[in-house]
Amino acid sequence: MKQTVLLSLVLFWVGALSAQKPIYFNIITHNEITDPLKYESSKSDFESILPIVKEICDTIIAKKAKYNMQVESNFIKGVLRFQDAANNPNDILEWANNSEYIDVDGHNHFSPMGNPYNYSDLAYLLDSCGVNLEHRILGGVAYANIKVGNRMVIENWTQYAKPKQGYTFKDFFWQADIVWGTAAASHAADLTYFGVWKPKGGKSVDEFLTHDPDQTITHIGGGCKQEVSYHLDVRTHKLTMTTQQIIDNIKQISDNIQSLPSDSNEFYTMNMLLNFRDFTSIPHLADSIAHIIDGIKPLVEEGKLIWSTLGEKYDRWYALHQDPKSYFGKDCQDIFVLGTEAGVQDRGIKIYPNPFYSSFTISNSSAVMAEVRDLMGNLVLEEEINGDTRLNLLEYPRGMYFVILKSQTGNRVWTGKLLKQ
Repeated sequence: MKQTVLLSLVLFWVGALSAQKPIYFNIITHNEITDPLKYESSKSDFESILPIVKEICDTIIAKKAKYNMQVESNFIKGVLRFQDAANNPNDILEWANNSEYIDVDGHNHFSPMGNPYNYSDLAYLLDSCGVNLEHRILGGVAYANIKVGNRMVIENWTQYAKPKQGYTFKDFFWQADIVWGTAAASHAADLTYFGVWKPKGGKSVDEFLTHDPDQTITHIGGGCKQEVSYHLDVRTHKLTMTTQQIIDNIKQISDNIQSLPSDSNEFYTMNMLLNFRDFTSIPHLADSIAHIIDGIKPLVEEGKLIWSTLGEKYDRWYALHQDPKSYFGKDCQDIFVLGTEAGVQDRGIKIYPNPFYSSFTISNSSAVMAEVRDLMGNLVLEEEINGDTRLNLLEYPRGMYFVILKSQTGNRVWTGKLLKQ
């Protein structure tokens, strides 16, 4: 069982904080119930992904980085079936979780028809594999009530604030401490916040972003995760973010954070996110991860980056902040965005004015598709842009809007925020 010597760690963390503004950073992977590989029913599919997972774990351990492996019921059941995990202490999940550098958690998209396992059921399945969940983490949820077309998608994380019965294993109850990986409809308006707070609720984005010290679930932000993760074009499956770009972006984000005014509660949390379904499409994935770890090693040595699992971030925050009213939140867009004015111009794109009153103009040298979404992720406007195009939002309320520009292949060119005054 993993042990934490809190006093020595607190002294280390305080020392690091006094010298720098560190980013508490880790690598996170998850699989989906919709993954094309049939982990639980096809031995060949399961065994095709297993060596890559093992190689990633070996790399993390060898480099002394930190990693949260978040798994759905289909992969867990594959481990139970094809590795006899209930009787095998060396199955991939128990073996990985026993490392001081890796934590195994659940990742769930519950559906009574398509996936009859909720987070409580995943905790039961992981326990069957010999995985001790030292921290109780919700590894991916809708963070607020979201309307998709005429259908309301109800947030599902607040129900775990108290012991929740399993849907399949009805005698098993589980309660969450941490929520991470908060998403919006179609991932159009996912949160990109650094920091730690206790969300007041999930009825709206504003409610989720409001700290309520009386709540029991703590949110841990992913920071600028889009800018420090590999992306695959959904059509061509080609990488649109290189290893060197990820390294450069992490360094730039760190530099930008160092230049910010100090805040007594500052606590920058960020992660690199990978999906199991992309593992086979990223050549030499473990070597690429090793290269990233080596590339950001100077930040670790300077105290600007501290490797921490989600659970360690949680422990560090509460070891340093005794006042329940303390919290910290900082949007990636306020620190580093690929779509800043210089970044847009590098791509031959100009977007102005920002803020705007009724309309704004997108000027570009090649054809792109523009999506405008509100803070709830609802599509407000969609239009093909070629040359100078003015988009009118006169009839829409004042506030923040997301603008997403995509190439003709569907690859994101730029994502940013515009303010309507």
